[in-house]
Amino acid sequence: MILHIRFLIRLFVKALHIIRKRKIETKRAIGCLNTIEKRMKKKFSPELFQKITVSYGIYEPIVVEGFCRLQNRKVSIKEKNRFVYYFICSSLFDYFIDEIQMSFDRIAMLAFRPADTTPVTFEETVFLFGHRWLKLQVNDLDGYVRCMYALYNAQKESFLQFDEHTSTSTILDITFRKGGYAVQLGSYYLDGMIPEIERMIWYQLGVLIQLINDLYDVWKDAPQHIVSSVLAIRDMYAFKDLFNKEIDKLWRLIQQHPARDAAKRDFLLHMAGTLSFGYIAIDQLLKLQGKQAHLPAYDPAHRKDWIIDMEKIKNLKLWLKKTQMLYEQGLKNI
Repeated sequence: MILHIRFLIRLFVKALHIIRKRKIETKRAIGCLNTIEKRMKKKFSPELFQKITVSYGIYEPIVVEGFCRLQNRKVSIKEKNRFVYYFICSSLFDYFIDEIQMSFDRIAMLAFRPADTTPVTFEETVFLFGHRWLKLQVNDLDGYVRCMYALYNAQKESFLQFDEHTSTSTILDITFRKGGYAVQLGSYYLDGMIPEIERMIWYQLGVLIQLINDLYDVWKDAPQHIVSSVLAIRDMYAFKDLFNKEIDKLWRLIQQHPARDAAKRDFLLHMAGTLSFGYIAIDQLLKLQGKQAHLPAYDPAHRKDWIIDMEKIKNLKLWLKKTQMLYEQGLKNI
């Protein structure tokens, strides 16, 4: 009981810290976007503006700070600025694909042949500038470019998710690479050289975050006939087994990292709080499946059964329970 209370106090303090930092870092992103808008005398769409600022505000205190704690240090201002531009570029990438349906050939020109490309819109100009600026900041340019190509190819292949005949193994391969390389890019924005084992941890975290995103987006993907990892597997018991195996991979990678035990424990708290969201969604979808062999067909009339609402008290309580479970599980493995 005493250990349980101590953990809850530590988790509560960590949560308050993240909430405070989220407000600070969101303001940082807002300031950066305002500066870009004033300089170019044009504005981001409200949706893009919010996506960039909200995403960065959440990511910095949880993921970026977590990895810097693993290195036993604080996040530098330069690193924070790089991650703001990372979310500018990644959000614009999604915008090009989803909103204006830009061809992948055009995106490849912007990303990999900027010297031969003339931007024609505000968004393309910002993407081109941010992309060039980031390439001057990374800690390993060759590795960064390889990671970018790998992510580009995974994103390009993700259109196979609209084909119901695509095999489950192919869907999972695309899912893992898309999430893994998207998050691994962040390892190149940190100061100094990064050991290869740490880049692997970034990648594996990306795999898990993508699986979690698929869990929370299933209510949107199903009516759009997008075959995500959840909808490819369909059996939530099998999906839970997959999720468990990928978490075990993360523990093994952290165990191999040369960081001090105290730094690993701090990092583990960041990871446990993040990954616990996956189990909350899995539990709800397991109840939806019941004793059936697979999830029922999506029914818009029962949309609320597919949505994981983290504002519910029962889910907040479950988050505390799952976070402690994952933290203790991680301690045993690292």
